[in-house]
Amino acid sequence: MEGLAGSGIDISLCNSCSKLAYSWAKKSFANRGGAFGEPISAADGSFSNIMDFGGLKIGMTSDGVGTKVELAERTGIYETLGYDLVAMVADDLACNGIEPACMSNIIDADILEADVIDGLMKGLHEAAKFAGIAVTGGEIAELGKRVAGYGSRMHFNWCATAIGFIPPGSPVIDGKKIVTGDMVISLKSRGFRSNGFSIVRNVMQKTFGNEWHTAKYDDGRVWGEVLLTPSLIYSPLIVEMVKKDLSPKGAAHVTGGGVPDN
Repeated sequence: MEGLAGSGIDISLCNSCSKLAYSWAKKSFANRGGAFGEPISAADGSFSNIMDFGGLKIGMTSDGVGTKVELAERTGIYETLGYDLVAMVADDLACNGIEPACMSNIIDADILEADVIDGLMKGLHEAAKFAGIAVTGGEIAELGKRVAGYGSRMHFNWCATAIGFIPPGSPVIDGKKIVTGDMVISLKSRGFRSNGFSIVRNVMQKTFGNEWHTAKYDDGRVWGEVLLTPSLIYSPLIVEMVKKDLSPKGAAHVTGGGVPDN
């Protein structure tokens, strides 16, 4: 079975680099020691980090769509990626009981095409509305040959940072009270979400060749459309549970690295 290594991804190296980055980032926590915005340890090393603003706990996280953007480049469908972008950051926050409130996004592109940007932002607007998030900032950077991809149209990477808060009186979901015998509930996805596409693209390339996105799927669609299925955003469900005092003991957003690394 095709794995990460066969797709050019070294998960051990990825994890090591993440630990290196976090170890340096954590040294900066002392910069806010005793001040507004001091990081707290409640969700240390989790899917997001939490800062204390005079009793109000604010969470923040960053992530991106990853190589799923190639599906949009191949199919010319740009309106669905916004759901993937919102899901990656909003669901990370929700795993710690944080209600997503606002987000900023960055598009790095080789060239700019107005209709592509319009499609991306239309989808982001729709996804943010579903999740109850305001898109309060962003950046579009034209980087020329530093960004590449499929075809001759605009190539891009898309990342975001989201901020939210712990509802007053609600606990931080940190997994510390989980014990042997607790029930585990899995929420079914409707596709590959926005992770693992290096493997997916490698498998499709070997199976159907260079233009694999045009290969027919069982239901009459082509594989490019099927794989572009947008991520289902789970944060509204978790937020509603928290507000109704039904917070789970722990939650995991199973994305990069699969179950073992989440």
